[in-house]
Amino acid sequence: MDSCSACAVWKLDSVDMLILDNLQKNGRITNVDLARIAGISAPPCLRRLRLMEERGVVHGYHADVSLEVMGFDIRALYLLSLASQSPEAVSAFSAAIATVKSVRACFSTSGNENFILYIVARDLRDYDDVLRQVQSCGVVGSVKSYVLNNTYKNEPGIPIDTSDGLVVGKKDRKSEAPSS
Repeated sequence: MDSCSACAVWKLDSVDMLILDNLQKNGRITNVDLARIAGISAPPCLRRLRLMEERGVVHGYHADVSLEVMGFDIRALYLLSLASQSPEAVSAFSAAIATVKSVRACFSTSGNENFILYIVARDLRDYDDVLRQVQSCGVVGSVKSYVLNNTYKNEPGIPIDTSDGLVVGKKDRKSEAPSS
């Protein structure tokens, strides 16, 4: 990885990609083990990781908590449309769902629905409660819900090709030369 921490765009090399791939698979891996896998010593491995953290490539570290063991037997998707697309309605909806702890993710979408929410619930009563909380903001027009039955694939993170590097960051559009 280049050494300019103020650069808007930089290249992650294959060693950086190997570090990310392994860290993504095991967030608790020690720096020594990570360095060994990456084929470098521990100090440069830690420097690379800290630089990727500073630049926002690595956002944080999370535990994969078992829903079943913790008593959350229901997972569902809510596909919903707002009654209005006004900025006020979107803001009211966004503020409302931010307070609903069982809403674990919310995505704005293109297509027939405006948002997809991923929710977890302990049981059907809890599931209905979550739906009522989501609708309570007064701007929800319609909701379709889908209870998720089986998980066939659930990989966190992104696919990482460890054989090559990758240019990452935000390009300054003003400094880009127009293409011919």
